[in-house]
Parts: sequence; structure tokens; C-alpha cells
Amino acid sequence: MAKSERRLVPIVSIDVVGFSRLVQHSELQTVRLVRRLYEHFAVGRIEAMGGKVFKTMGDGLLAEFNSVIAAVDWVAAVQKELNSRQVQAPGGEILQVRAGIVMADVLVHGDDLFGNGVNLAVRVQGLSPPGGMAVTKWMYEYLVGQSDLQFADIGPTILKNIPKTVRIFVWHPQGTKAAEAAAPVAIPLPASKRPSLVVMPFDNMSGEADQSYFADAVVEEITATLARIKDFFVIARNSAFAYKGRSVDVRQVGRELGVRYVVEGSVRRVGERVRITAQLVETETGNHIWSDKVDGTVHELFDLQDTMAALVASAISPSIRQAEIDLARSKRPDTLAAYDLVMRAMPHLWSHLPHENREAITLLDQALALEPAYGLAAALAAWAHGQQVAYNWTSDIAAERLEAKRLIELAAGTVSGDPTAMTALASAMMQTGGDVAQATALADRALALDPNHAWAWMRRGFGQVYMGNPEDGLTAFERSARLSPLDPFSFNMYLGMGLAHFGAGRPQQSVAFAQRALAERPGLTWPYRDLATYYANWGETAAARDALEKFRAGRPDLTLASVSDSLRFMHPALLSRYIGGLKLAGL
Repeated sequence: MAKSERRLVPIVSIDVVGFSRLVQHSELQTVRLVRRLYEHFAVGRIEAMGGKVFKTMGDGLLAEFNSVIAAVDWVAAVQKELNSRQVQAPGGEILQVRAGIVMADVLVHGDDLFGNGVNLAVRVQGLSPPGGMAVTKWMYEYLVGQSDLQFADIGPTILKNIPKTVRIFVWHPQGTKAAEAAAPVAIPLPASKRPSLVVMPFDNMSGEADQSYFADAVVEEITATLARIKDFFVIARNSAFAYKGRSVDVRQVGRELGVRYVVEGSVRRVGERVRITAQLVETETGNHIWSDKVDGTVHELFDLQDTMAALVASAISPSIRQAEIDLARSKRPDTLAAYDLVMRAMPHLWSHLPHENREAITLLDQALALEPAYGLAAALAAWAHGQQVAYNWTSDIAAERLEAKRLIELAAGTVSGDPTAMTALASAMMQTGGDVAQATALADRALALDPNHAWAWMRRGFGQVYMGNPEDGLTAFERSARLSPLDPFSFNMYLGMGLAHFGAGRPQQSVAFAQRALAERPGLTWPYRDLATYYANWGETAAARDALEKFRAGRPDLTLASVSDSLRFMHPALLSRYIGGLKLAGL
């Protein structure tokens, strides 16, 4: 058995630029060309310069040298010759390679080398300009006075699986300006409160170059769909496609495009079957937040594009929202901006519990104190006050309505173009007894901007039921449910479906949906109000009384008049039947 030892050596990592793109033109020609290239430079020259290849990886290789100067000189010679020869690859591209060089403490076992230093060399190589090389700060300082090569400083960089930032210097045969132009450059985050996202080119896993167009079409459709969601900033498709054919770390993409999240994916065709996969990754940590897939046949290609685009949009929106909430929670209270306070308020709003709702109001008031014209904060605060009214969490309905009205007026002039804020505003208007038709129209305007906005579909459903159109409401709720498998509002959609069936004269089905909502969110009491009237209208008086008692817990002053006042947004016939059921239950 071979004995292992540790050694401090210069490590060189090299790979071909855009290899996956080149093989789509001709796998056989590309592989032959790369093999000849490496045989010419590695087998023919590397040993003469004190180097040895210890691992090959298809389009790349790893080599060790006995001298830093020898490693740098060998890479420079390779790149200068390739730059002068302009070797043409399949598809007409000029063949280029990237190189990274580090000084690494490695574990030697037989003819192979292991350790974090090898991983570091590969990561540094990913930052090299095409046709050039990248080195670490230590390597650069060692070369000063010992090499004529001119390097450009691209600054401290975060590398995947490397715990500390690494300062990188890059070189190109055509000089420092060419090196700086070709090397990745960090772009500041967009000047926006919203989180930012890019949809990367999807990998074509089919082994058939003619399927590449379909992968590109999927990305274009997803990008266009996500761009309609105003909860986050989406990078244009052209910027994303600059990465096509390149193997890059998501952290590098995050720095270069200034985005917090990346959507990656692939398209695979086997015979008549097609599978599209997608995943959402956080660029700062590299953590996977969400992933899913859709399957179909080649005869459904366009439908598959639409399906995946809708799936990604409906799943990513709540996934990013939760990630932003977690980020806001991790910040110190004295560093919170208005946006962070809104994110912190979100889970308190979703809990649908009276003490949590009051905490949400406190956080949103703080956000508005920092930024008085923040439309989303004002709309959400108005909705929170609307919940105080609609769920009988207050004994002073008039005061809650007055504050909600003030916030509605504040938000009305600033939420145009933001579907989430518009939906929150519509919710507030309905729950405080405002113009239901106007509020429903506002939800429709939100859907015109973002047809996949699950909350807007749900709010549209409630609006239709309140106006006496239960079947239209049920259709909207069902659309919302399909779009929102990850949404914290799903239990509320069941309550909406229950109210729609009640409005259509089907109390038995209403009971089933109300029970389903309560099973999904145990601890809530206000849905028992619905259950009580549904049971009573179904003729199950004992069950209705039991449900009413659970609703009345903590609401000693509750009367038919106060409930009727809190629900005055309902169509008169619907409200009459609803209150009549509560009277039968014993209120």
C-alpha cells in the first residue's frame, strides 16, 4: 500500500472555455482537438519545465510544479501560443483555456494529490479571463521582481467551499486592460428594496445539440414570467446568456450580476419524453432553497414551457419571500431598514392570530416611520387593521376602520405596478367594509401585471363571493390553490372555497372545507365562526353550538350586531344567511 505524505507545491488548474457548448457542435471533433492540445503542451513540454500532470478531467487537467516561476512561465507560454495561433474549434469559435495557479499544501498518495489546495486551484481557475490566468495574492507577491508578466488586481473574492475571501490577480497575453475586461467584475446590487434574481441558461442534458433551442426557450419563458412579479428584481435574459457554456459558481454570478438568487435548470430528452428541472439557489451561501421538475412529451413542448414557467414563478415567489424574512431576522435591530421591517412583519401577518397581528402592526408602523411613502408597508398595515375588524379581534371596530382608511389612502397613490401591494390594498378595502367591486377590480389589475399571483387570485375569489358570484369565486380559489402549493395562505383558500359553497347553497361541502382549513392551521379560533353557521344551515345544531363556543372564547362581548357590522362587505343575501346561521347556533 502506497504511503501518503504532505507537500507544499504550486498547483495549476486548466480547463477549456465553453467546452459544453463546443461539444454541441461536434463532440468527436472537440474531444480530439482538446486531446491534441493537451498532448502538445502537457506531454510534450511540461516535464521539461519541472511539471507533472496528476489528474485529467475531460476538458481540464491538474498539474504540480517544483517551482512557482516554472508554473507561471509554462501557463504563460501556453496562453501566448494559443493566442497567436487562434485555433478554430467546432462551430467557428476560437479555442481558449482558463488557468488558475495556487501554492497548496497537498496530501500526496501514489500519483495523485488531494486537499483543499487542489479545490482552491480549481476555484481560482474559474476566475481567470479566457485565454489568461488567475493567481492568488501570495503568488502575485512572490512573482514581483521575478517575472515580467503584468497582472491586474480584481480584488477580494468569495470562492465556493473556501471559508475566507481570496484576493485574485489576473493576466492576459494582450495586457492588463484585456485581463481586466475579460475577468469577472463585481456589480453592485440594484438600487432597489427588492431582492434580485437571474435565470441562468439551462443545461441541455439530451446529448442532442438541436434540443439546445428548447432549453433556451424555457429560460426565456421563465424569465418573462418572473419579470412580471414585482416582489423581486429580475436580470434581463441577455445578461444571463453571457454565461452560456461556462462553468461558473453561483457566488461568482451573484457578485458579477449583483443578484441574491439564481435559478438553474436542465432539459433532458429521452425518446419522446422530456423532463425540465429547475432549482433556486442563494448566491451568498450556495444553499438550495427550492427545486422541482415537470415531465411531458415532445408533442407538448410549448405547454411544458408554460407549465414550468408558472411552476417556477408560483414556487419561487414564496420561497424568496421566506429567505428574505430569514435574512431580516438575522440582522441586528439597529441595522433594520424599512424593507427588513416589512419582511419581519410578514410571518406575523400570516399567523392569523390576534397577538401576532398586533406585532405586525407595530413592525409596519416602524417601517412607515422610517419611510412614510412606502406603499407596500402602508397596504400591509391597512390589511392588518382590516383583519382586526373581519376576525372580531377588536372591541373598537370604528377606530380600526379609521386607521385602515388612513393607510389605504396613503397606499393608494404609491402601489401602482406592485401586485403584492395592490392585493394587500384590495384585502384591506374588503375587510374594512369598503367598495368590494373596486377592491376586486384592484385584484384584477394585480393579475393583469402578474397572472400567477396566487394571493391576488384568492382575493379575487373572496370578492366574487362577497358580490354574490360564488361559482366565479370558486374558480378563482381553485386557480389560487394550483398556483400556491408552498404559500402560507393555503388554509385561507380552503376557507374561501367553503364560503363559496355556502354562497351557492351547499353547506355540507362548506363544512368539509372549513374543517380542512382548521386541520391545516390548528390553534386558530376565528374559522369556527364559519363552521358554526355552516353546521347550523346544514341542520347540525349541536355541532354548530360547539363550534360557536370555540369561536366565542376570548370574545365575551360578541353579538349578532357586532359580527354583522364586521362582515358588512358581504352581499346582503349572503350576510343574512350567514348571520341567521349564527343565530341558530345560539349567538
